[in-house]
Amino acid sequence: MILAVSGGFRTTVGGLRVSIRSPLPLEIAAIGALAIWYILARRAKSISSDLESTWRALNRHSKFVAAAALSVGFLAGVFATRSAAGADASGYISESEMLMSGRMFHADDLADLARGHDPYLTSPLGWRPAGEGRQSPTYPPGLPLLMAIPHAIAGVTGAAAVVITSAGIAVLAIGLLAFRLGGSIAAIIAATFIAFTPVFIHQSIQPMSDVPVTAAWMLCFVLLAGRGASLDTLAGIACAIAVLIRPNLAPLAIVPLFLAERRIAFAIPVAVAGALLAGMQWVWYGSPIRSGYGPADQLFALSNIVPNASRYARWLIGTAPVLVLAIFGVVRLRGNRFALGLLAFAILVIVSYLVYAVFDEWSYLRFLLPAMAILAVFAAIELSVWIDRWPVAVRPLLLFAVVVGVTAHALWVARSMDTFKLASQLRRVSVIADFINEDVPPAAVIVAGEQSGSMRYYTDRPILRWEAASPPALDGAMTELEKSRRPVYIVLDAWEDGPFRAKFAALGAGALDWPPILDAGTSHRTRLWKLSDRARFQRGENLSTIRLP
Repeated sequence: MILAVSGGFRTTVGGLRVSIRSPLPLEIAAIGALAIWYILARRAKSISSDLESTWRALNRHSKFVAAAALSVGFLAGVFATRSAAGADASGYISESEMLMSGRMFHADDLADLARGHDPYLTSPLGWRPAGEGRQSPTYPPGLPLLMAIPHAIAGVTGAAAVVITSAGIAVLAIGLLAFRLGGSIAAIIAATFIAFTPVFIHQSIQPMSDVPVTAAWMLCFVLLAGRGASLDTLAGIACAIAVLIRPNLAPLAIVPLFLAERRIAFAIPVAVAGALLAGMQWVWYGSPIRSGYGPADQLFALSNIVPNASRYARWLIGTAPVLVLAIFGVVRLRGNRFALGLLAFAILVIVSYLVYAVFDEWSYLRFLLPAMAILAVFAAIELSVWIDRWPVAVRPLLLFAVVVGVTAHALWVARSMDTFKLASQLRRVSVIADFINEDVPPAAVIVAGEQSGSMRYYTDRPILRWEAASPPALDGAMTELEKSRRPVYIVLDAWEDGPFRAKFAALGAGALDWPPILDAGTSHRTRLWKLSDRARFQRGENLSTIRLP
């Protein structure tokens, strides 16, 4: 089914390319196995007894949850972008690289150009000016710290492995949490619900923080559900990791604190993480309570509640409607103290992002993943009760229908959102970077916007960020660099061409009226121009463009 809906895959294992495009052979094998069972069971008059035995086996063991975890891990591993393209991925990975080297700041080679002009002129996305010729990271340190060693060992692939592993941990933890509250069937359903939620799939294949923070919070709660004194300390460590990854949710640690039996044991790791975070923010931003995203009054506003509520509700119902069943699960477990704690946590997560900045892209539903994980638990418990009302021989068939239906719908939505094409779409960025590393002088400076962070990470060239620059500032900087024999190159995603031309229409280079050196990509394209080529083109020289997929 994964092959049919996702369109198949190609990957490399140990240098060997593996390609599976058609689900037909597997479908034939599955149908054949089912037919053999049916013939043998009918001959032995054991169809009902076989189904009842299957149901008893499912009820006795929660280990079937591991199948969902393995499935999402396989899916994430096969379709992982393994790319530092874009602001978030490049920001986390480059920060990881910096921290692993023992540094707290990135040296800004072009700091003098920004003096008296736009402070962010030389800071790529994911970074901000910190004074004294330095730049500090925008993103919290939790995920970069987790990525540090894997990235040092295997580069972007190692960093991506952290998110892939987190996806498996999140699914396991959610399944075990549902098992604690509702039994094995609820565990299987909950694991399936979250593993095959479109936004969970979308984020599990990118080196971003949403899946890791969800894994950390769910691991915290499942450890608390274990009711062991030593588990409270481990739960505190998981909560501490969640706080470091997503500090804006740090106040929500009050919920697991109240659920813990040994609250001091739980609180110590969280307090240590809070102190570490405050210290790093003080060094980076000048205050222990200031984040890299800017002042709180620019990020949070009550006026955001209505537009965010309509967007999140539309995206949730459109991509994961089965989670609406959580309402009934909440009513069913209203007398359970631990379940009420989970509900309180989910509500606080949702409220935290209702007042947050408004976005128009469906993938920002990712902010609510920790809450959606809890909703999956409640929905699964309610559905397991409904299934249990049917005759025993029918229950395995109903469970199978639920699992297949939810999985197929999620994969279909993910495919319609181009989730399984992300890796091929983002490959263009590394193609551009490889060309720069091979054919562009080390002294070159790159003008970029959306890919400013990825260009610096991949090429180690300094950046001028066009969308943060005024026309006079960018013009003056490029002129000064050309005079000092530092060639200037421009890297733009295709959608940036129009805004770039509109903003810098008064500048000669703003017209982008000469051929780019390189045009890379498939459905999404990124182009590379050399500034000095414009004069050559105007003199009548014939310039060609290399086009790569």
